[in-house]
Amino acid sequence: SCSGPISPVRGGWPGAVMASPSNGLAPMDTDERHYFRNGAPVVATALSKVSPAMAEVSAAVRAAVDLAGDGRCIRLFVAGAVSHVGKTTVCLSILAALRQAGLSAAELAYVKPATQCEAPDLLKEWCDDEGIEYVSGEGAPLVFYSGFTRSFLSGEQGTSTQWLERIAAKIDDMSRGRRVLVVDGVGFPAVGSIVGVDNAEVAKAVRAPVLLVCKSGVGAAVDSFSLNCSYFLARGVPVLGALFNMGDLEGFNSWDKCAENIQLWFSQSGGRRERYYGVVPVAPELQGLREKVSQTDPSQLRRLALLNAVHFASHVDLPGILGDAALDTWCRRGAPPAKKPRLGDSFSTPVAAVPAASSAFQSKSRASVAAAASQLGARGGG
Repeated sequence: SCSGPISPVRGGWPGAVMASPSNGLAPMDTDERHYFRNGAPVVATALSKVSPAMAEVSAAVRAAVDLAGDGRCIRLFVAGAVSHVGKTTVCLSILAALRQAGLSAAELAYVKPATQCEAPDLLKEWCDDEGIEYVSGEGAPLVFYSGFTRSFLSGEQGTSTQWLERIAAKIDDMSRGRRVLVVDGVGFPAVGSIVGVDNAEVAKAVRAPVLLVCKSGVGAAVDSFSLNCSYFLARGVPVLGALFNMGDLEGFNSWDKCAENIQLWFSQSGGRRERYYGVVPVAPELQGLREKVSQTDPSQLRRLALLNAVHFASHVDLPGILGDAALDTWCRRGAPPAKKPRLGDSFSTPVAAVPAASSAFQSKSRASVAAAASQLGARGGG
């Protein structure tokens, strides 16, 4: 779900070919509902300078952000159809596109409000190098550490509402004075539902429309999109569309063949709002990097982060994603629409283990909960 080596150009990625979004921006092509080209695999010689096409894309990215209007922060929630599908890679690439488009580090931020993993990742290295605020790992508002869920159900960790208020307060604070805040989901959409703080509830609490990241394919890919999109829509959370990651390089399910068929399905699903943003093939050079970050030299990580961004940008309609987010009702109004009663509301009602008080609640200490869980044989978070 990541990508590999390029010359370390600070502030973004050079060289890829993409097109512009259809939201009032000039498209490169004129016969598609959403406008972009799947690029060819990036080679090292393409990374030495910013091409005219890349300059055009950067202008389109900037124009897409400007659609939000003065003083508005675009909040984009990146959710995965499954775990380890490349959500954080997508976040890195979006932020890199914004830097390449001329937005300052101070205008951008990244947050993973709920997490199961506290290990360092490629995005953290890149954000630290760029000076972009990065909140995740042990600094996340909610960490599903070992023993947390059982402690929550026992009434030792406050309520769902209190955790959602804590997350919303953090994201409101990070949004002030910024143009774009990228919110990274955890696992697949229902992760956290046992404590009433799943991805849909978080996206709703922080007023961020969703970009779904699914695995490439055809039948299974579209089925996965439909299922996971429905999960958010059932809770009143807008879904912008999807991109499909980890496409095969060759064979019956090669990424380009899958892209043709997925795009065909979206074009035949008349009336749906959700859009298709592209298929990203695997980058063999970057496979397995997730487990090697802590052992990799920082300069090498910077090169890998930049190559990741170039690889992603050459296959995905980044201006389209940002333009759609900027024009989304939640981003423009700054608040979700009033909730109307509907069948199944009881499934999205937050769990209240104890009476709600405030987001400044006192929970049982992590050390004592994790120690008790370890004595019982717990492994990992949750």
